[in-house]
Amino acid sequence: MPDRSSPLSARLAGLVELHGPGGRLDEARARGVLTRTIYEMFEPLRPALISGGSGHPLAVAGEAMRSWCELAVGLGVLARRGRGYRAADNGARTYLAGGWLEELMALALLDAECQEVRFSQQIRWRAPGGESDHYNEVDALALYGGQLVIVSCKATATDLLDRSHGEERMFQAMLELSYWNTHFGNRAATPIFVTTTDFYDEEAGEFRSPKLMERARILGLNVLTADFSTAAHLTRRLRDVLRAAA
Repeated sequence: MPDRSSPLSARLAGLVELHGPGGRLDEARARGVLTRTIYEMFEPLRPALISGGSGHPLAVAGEAMRSWCELAVGLGVLARRGRGYRAADNGARTYLAGGWLEELMALALLDAECQEVRFSQQIRWRAPGGESDHYNEVDALALYGGQLVIVSCKATATDLLDRSHGEERMFQAMLELSYWNTHFGNRAATPIFVTTTDFYDEEAGEFRSPKLMERARILGLNVLTADFSTAAHLTRRLRDVLRAAA
């Protein structure tokens, strides 16, 4: 059970309660090199991530892909099956299907000098006057200088905003984070929305959906959109957001 005397539990007291241990930081650290590589090679790796996350064999094309698969084998995420690969177990499937982004943000929060970092964390809460417990899973939580940080991670297609209903899907995900901030953070947290969808059109020099960015602004969300340069650059962008909100 989580330590109810911890600073994070104290910050949440009277609002919600941590339920269960959440994701394992030691495991996230151990496969951090794999996780960061997924972020930096997301587009070419995405078909393999979809296959692995669905429990299907991975299609391996080229030496770069095979090298990544062998790295994943060494870290217990993939297992060799004949001349191909599959997810090693159900936990690995969850990781490949999007859990890797939660781990990436947990590591980034640590690198940004956050405390009490948790990811894949179950939250138990009860509505005022209610008698029934409710549960939600928050992608990542932390404290930064005493400020609660709530992170929502969406490992979605890079071109989602160009697809039918893609903008609405993204907005619904943003509403979920706003809900977390309201009910779990008393609207006093720093809510950070992280996605692998490309929000910015470099050639045009503008956001692909200015309306969506305006909605995020009205909801009070900090949006870290995909640029896939390096994981270190993502951490620097995160640190800038945290410092500005502190």
